[in-house]
Amino acid sequence: MATRTQARTVPALTAVLAMVLTFSVLVADTPKPLPDPDGKPANMSKPVQVFILLGQSNMLGFGKIGAADKPGSLTHAVQEKGKYPYLVDDAGNWTVRKDVRNARVMGSGTGNMKSFNNEWMTITNGNIGPEIGIGHHVGQVTDAPVLILKSCIGNRSLGWDLLPPGSKQFEQDGMIYAGYKDSPDKWKKGETPKAIGWYAGMQYDGDIANAKRVLAELDSYYPGAKKYEIAGFFWWQGDKDRYNAVHASRYEQNLVQLIEQLRRDFGAPDAKFVCATLGQTVKGAGGAEGQILDAQLAVDGRTGKYRQFKGNVATVYSKPFCHGGASSGHYGGNAETYMDIGEAMGQAMAELLGTKTVSFKKLKPYLDDVTTPAYQALKKKDYVAAYLCLQQLEKQLAEDDGTEVGSEIDENRALVFGVIDGELMGDLSSAVTDVTALKKIDDVYALSLIIPDLQKKYSGIDIYDSAAGDLAQQLKSSETRTDIAAGKKFYRYIENLMKFEAESKQPRDDRTVKSIQKSLARIADKYPDSIYAIAATLAAEELGNSEKSVARPRVYVRSAAAQP
Repeated sequence: MATRTQARTVPALTAVLAMVLTFSVLVADTPKPLPDPDGKPANMSKPVQVFILLGQSNMLGFGKIGAADKPGSLTHAVQEKGKYPYLVDDAGNWTVRKDVRNARVMGSGTGNMKSFNNEWMTITNGNIGPEIGIGHHVGQVTDAPVLILKSCIGNRSLGWDLLPPGSKQFEQDGMIYAGYKDSPDKWKKGETPKAIGWYAGMQYDGDIANAKRVLAELDSYYPGAKKYEIAGFFWWQGDKDRYNAVHASRYEQNLVQLIEQLRRDFGAPDAKFVCATLGQTVKGAGGAEGQILDAQLAVDGRTGKYRQFKGNVATVYSKPFCHGGASSGHYGGNAETYMDIGEAMGQAMAELLGTKTVSFKKLKPYLDDVTTPAYQALKKKDYVAAYLCLQQLEKQLAEDDGTEVGSEIDENRALVFGVIDGELMGDLSSAVTDVTALKKIDDVYALSLIIPDLQKKYSGIDIYDSAAGDLAQQLKSSETRTDIAAGKKFYRYIENLMKFEAESKQPRDDRTVKSIQKSLARIADKYPDSIYAIAATLAAEELGNSEKSVARPRVYVRSAAAQP
């Protein structure tokens, strides 16, 4: 894909640490300001870069354009608050991008397709979705025609309606749950299922078929276009799955299958994928919402959990961009929520598009005598040596800039630096973040689980040593070992309770509440001086309310640490 050339900058390792200690690696930065669109058409000699938007009703968009005197409307945000200046020209009219087309189609299941939008990217109709922020960001970095193609409908779950091909049946609690194209959604084990007028994945099939129909009629949706490439997918969904404990528990594996299946269905193995979380869900949330959030964060390529997604899948943590309300109520129609999340998604895609996708295993052709030491050190998993080599390589790159080394050599060295830096610093930064956060709340049990391995890998690297201090020795003291034992019991109890509640469809009754409180009280009584005693007391109080979901153990420990 052709992308607008931007000046290369080599990130300083100290800057990386500062970023890590300030923000979570999974939280999108505040979207960068965009210039006004220049009004010029795209270079039509290049294939149209197609970005397909999928999900449910919030992807459709319920952000109100409204009037300037209506807080929460787009017009109010632009005229009264000065936000999104690229959306209006000097005369106060909505700008029009002549290099980005906006198309939206919709159908229920595999029913007839209806077309709702087919115009240059601008503000029309009465509502907006995330496509405005998305379209402007990807249009700015893509030196080719862009088609934003939205194909979705509201009130659809990934665990049933949007279940992708390849998803298998599974058994849980004596019930068989549908795989792709099965009907109904579940039936008792041993019984013959009776099909209904809908099947698992029916909306997936319809949305994909509708998107392909638009692409088959490309010239009707992008005048003058002859060919296209699928550049990426955007996904904003999860509201309906949060009302079904089974669907929520399977969200992660279904999302992984969705990403891989979309690429297969469109013959686009290199297409990028950006997911946004539900705006109201905060990290550490329990229950179904927490499971869905964790699943969406897990597929981000920067986590390392799915190596095939590194550099090509990103997740936007939407909570910082949510201006009130929840997904079920379309965020109260607040246009700033839709714009800010759309901008963050567009920026995340822009960053993925700007990443040269060369894996560590394929770096050899780009190596020279300057970059080989760092490569060899990381290959041997000598992380300390690799870190020191990176520091030397960073100095060399600065010298290359000053002496105007040949552009190909310079680019290759910068590429190698970026790949090795990403391989090493991604894990190292996560380690520093985790250690710092756990030390802050005195969660010695969680620290005891990670410090031994981290010491072997990173001891001797200044930024890790600064974060860890003498933790390795502290964790061996008798006082700390007592606290670790308390933490182990607390964590194990809460995690077992989370698992039980995720599988149970019934609210807690009085007998269950009393049993929970009694078990937590035993932990508090046995370890009265421990942070986990306070956490157990807080958990017991909160879980006395049967409507409260079980949170993750660290949430209670964090609350305990915040107590005066």
